[in-house]
Amino acid sequence: MVFADYGGTTRNARTEAFLKPFGEEFGVNTVSADADPAKLQLFAENKKAEWDLIDMDNWDVARFSKEGLLEKLPADVKRVDGVPKQYQEYASGGYTAVTGFGYRTGEGPTPKTWADFFNTEKFPGKRALPDFAYFQIEAALLAEGESCDQLYPLNFKKGFEKLDKIRNDVLFYDSFGQAVQYLAQGSVSMALIPNSRVVFLEEQELPVAYNWNEGFYEWTAAVVPKYAPHPEAAFALVNYMAQPEPQAEFSRLTKYGPTNSKALAGLTPETKESLPNAHEKEACTVNPAGLGAEEEKYGELYTEWLAQG
Repeated sequence: MVFADYGGTTRNARTEAFLKPFGEEFGVNTVSADADPAKLQLFAENKKAEWDLIDMDNWDVARFSKEGLLEKLPADVKRVDGVPKQYQEYASGGYTAVTGFGYRTGEGPTPKTWADFFNTEKFPGKRALPDFAYFQIEAALLAEGESCDQLYPLNFKKGFEKLDKIRNDVLFYDSFGQAVQYLAQGSVSMALIPNSRVVFLEEQELPVAYNWNEGFYEWTAAVVPKYAPHPEAAFALVNYMAQPEPQAEFSRLTKYGPTNSKALAGLTPETKESLPNAHEKEACTVNPAGLGAEEEKYGELYTEWLAQG
């Protein structure tokens, strides 16, 4: 089978926690490929998919399930409580994540909010932002006093005006690995980044910490695209990925959280404290349908903003 994902640490951990043991138990070999959700429409038009599964963010699950581009999971595939009921028909397995900001410690007051992230006078230093649309507007709106539950539809004008104010203090990165490098070497004082990347820097005893407050809490899932080549084997893998033991192992390896809450019982208190699940109440829960409806426009506008240089 072919599992499409976004590479990096999650690909390696997925192989170790899910794909290898599943293959050993069921005799099915699964290889990884680079994901591009935009291809799902092409798969449907050709009635032939290149992948059997894809690691999918919750807003893409909302979008593509609505468009009829995902296979429904059979009843015997385990559902997980970390995926809301309205999406459990299409999505299981996966993990939880928070996108907040990492920061350098020992260099002045401790930043605690997105307003602090955007305040370069009180909290001097460069900021790291991705060169792809990824919660920048939401962060800017929270910094302007918007509430978590009223972010969507996004006020792009207000958000980009806030981003304009720090643009000269921003280093843009093209991968989370590059963002980690910027933060580790002190090129930036803060970086918008997923939680697991900073947890590993902390474990190396580098002078960095993570701000969970107002981070964006989301779940991802393993989904099966329409016209997957091996749907029955894909459903079996999704079911395996939803079980507590492999979910717990994935969390140990990545510091992303399980979507099956029963997996938490198999983790140490220290590991559980480092996971998004322990900080959900501090974070802003992402609205999958709200962000899914904005996704294409978001990407286009952010690309235009970057091009303005």
